[in-house]
Amino acid sequence: MPEPELAEWPPLHVHKRKCDCKKKRNRRSCCLLILLIVVLLFLIGNVIFLNVRVFSNNTPVPSNTNTTLSANAQQCLSQYTLNAPSSPSSYPCSTCLPTLQTVPSTYLSSNPQNAQQILNAIQFCGLRGIFDTANSQGQAALSWVNDVKFCAWNGVTCDGSGRVANLQLTFPGVPATLPNELGALTGLESLQVIGGNSIPAGALPSSFTNLTSLSNLHIEATSITQLPDTLFSFLTAITTLTLIRNPNMGSSLPSSLTQLPLQNLVINSQTLTNPLPSLSSSPALQTSLKLIDLSSTSLTGPIPNTISSFSSLTQLLLANNNLQPPFPTMFPPSLQILNLQNNTGLSGTVPGSLCNSTLLTSCELGSTGLSGCGSCSFS
Repeated sequence: MPEPELAEWPPLHVHKRKCDCKKKRNRRSCCLLILLIVVLLFLIGNVIFLNVRVFSNNTPVPSNTNTTLSANAQQCLSQYTLNAPSSPSSYPCSTCLPTLQTVPSTYLSSNPQNAQQILNAIQFCGLRGIFDTANSQGQAALSWVNDVKFCAWNGVTCDGSGRVANLQLTFPGVPATLPNELGALTGLESLQVIGGNSIPAGALPSSFTNLTSLSNLHIEATSITQLPDTLFSFLTAITTLTLIRNPNMGSSLPSSLTQLPLQNLVINSQTLTNPLPSLSSSPALQTSLKLIDLSSTSLTGPIPNTISSFSSLTQLLLANNNLQPPFPTMFPPSLQILNLQNNTGLSGTVPGSLCNSTLLTSCELGSTGLSGCGSCSFS
């Protein structure tokens, strides 16, 4: 049987499709670029965040110099700690004193052990400046700088924290002048200088105003010149001022004296322009002064009526002067001791309120022209 004829297959229509490979590559590149940008932004954000944290953590310490010593200060400290005990005279005070005086307080407060050694070095140099300024006789009398234990030195007294609180310089153990290094003793509360008439001489050093803790100042038998007019604007803690036999000091007291809460004023044996009117007009002194001793100061003029304004005054000593009438009609009711001896030009009648005072224990009016009070001695 013959095979059937197969039908003719229709022609195949093959359509060519365009490839999208290029678009896919572009899309992949875009994705990678976006991813890279995201990563970069993430990294940049982290860097900024870390910088902010570091900056904020460091903000309280704007400069490390406040909590560290400079190389020069460290060297000065090391030399004082290691070398000065065995060779105190070789310690370089001329360079180390100003260097250590500028150590930041922030360093001192955070390093108490070093702070004490720095304070010791500063005070050692302050005292050594006095020693170095003295002549050979003065240095022998002082007998300082054999060691660095200055709290045990002659005339030096320290408080419980190791600060020099009291300094007594008595001839021949006095410097030729008061040196600028004296101002390094900022804890000084009492200073007594009794010279040999010709020394110490000259002006007070400019650093003297650094002694702001000073409450007692005694200068006697020196050739120190006039005190600066603004001195007591800085030394506001002074309660006792004693000036005796200082002929070069001038006859005027600093005007800033009237600002002090002064309790005791003693000026003897040096010429003085009568300060009683200005002293008795000072509100600060009217309530604070307890003792006025201006004996042998060549005072002239009258005792002002404002003398009665001193509400706390217990002793008024004006002997050996050239005071004149009129005599005050009132005296401070708190007065216990009055001495006007050897004012030959003084005349008048002693007020009854003074004579009848129950607090008055001594009244010396000898060698005056005063009269009228049985409570006083006129002999």
